[in-house]
Amino acid sequence: MSFCARLDRADQMAALLECLLMQNSDDAVHVVVDAANVEFHVLGRSKTTRARLTFPSGCFQAYEARDEHDNEFVDGADQEALALSLDGGGLVDCLRILGDCDVSLSYAQRDEIVKLTLEEPGAFTACDLCALDAGDDEDLFQDDLRDAFAAAAPACTLLAASAALRDVVQDLDESAVAAQYIRLSVGRQRARFSARGSTGTVEIDVPRDAFVLFEPPPRRTGWKYRTGAFLHAMRALPHARETCVRVSPQGILGVQHLVDSDSGEDKIFLEHMVCALEEEEPDLEEEADDESERPPSVVASPAF
Repeated sequence: MSFCARLDRADQMAALLECLLMQNSDDAVHVVVDAANVEFHVLGRSKTTRARLTFPSGCFQAYEARDEHDNEFVDGADQEALALSLDGGGLVDCLRILGDCDVSLSYAQRDEIVKLTLEEPGAFTACDLCALDAGDDEDLFQDDLRDAFAAAAPACTLLAASAALRDVVQDLDESAVAAQYIRLSVGRQRARFSARGSTGTVEIDVPRDAFVLFEPPPRRTGWKYRTGAFLHAMRALPHARETCVRVSPQGILGVQHLVDSDSGEDKIFLEHMVCALEEEEPDLEEEADDESERPPSVVASPAF
């Protein structure tokens, strides 16, 4: 199996991979290549989070992938995908070194080395990364979290221009330093993001008119997520054009960011899934408040 591609800019891939990685930059990144896409996966160590970054083949200037029989991958054909794992921090460092120039990426399974090369007049820069394994990670292909998320229609769906959510998440990020969780609740008129820390509580209401698509649950319902996991799922907001937030009936949070490719071809997708800390019943007090015409607000109150 082998893979070779040419990318317009290394820095865009580096920035999006940083959004994929958890706080520990030594996370393993699982790479899956087929005829249509190059996918980067990061699995949370507790298996309650999962992230995937997808670069369609159209995002590359040149793209070629071959199977174990040295046949070129064909979209829709029954061919086993090429899979390997890399050190996430090392991959980002190599891409950062190569900067905003055209970069070639190649991998041959017989060598188990990923090569990133940059050719300029009078200069040649190369960065080699050894594959951590052959990609036989059962957890990568047995995606129970994604299966559970897709098993039923979402309890709610929120689609917004990413810029509309950046200030909301920025305020949460600054206010939730000591908060154990961030709560998302959705009613008929607004979505509420709240965090409670040692120094106080912040609540941010976003009216339904701020969303491109707003599909709430039948009754206002809220879900709690670990602060770090929730904010990590939102790290790509500065790079994205649109962001879709969905919650499954079991409370699994699915966040999908749509990013414009530097090549102008196809779109890049970055997806996160996060398990809720607990399932919540409909909030009757907030539901009554949701019926009011209270304007969107940011409310801060001291901790009890």
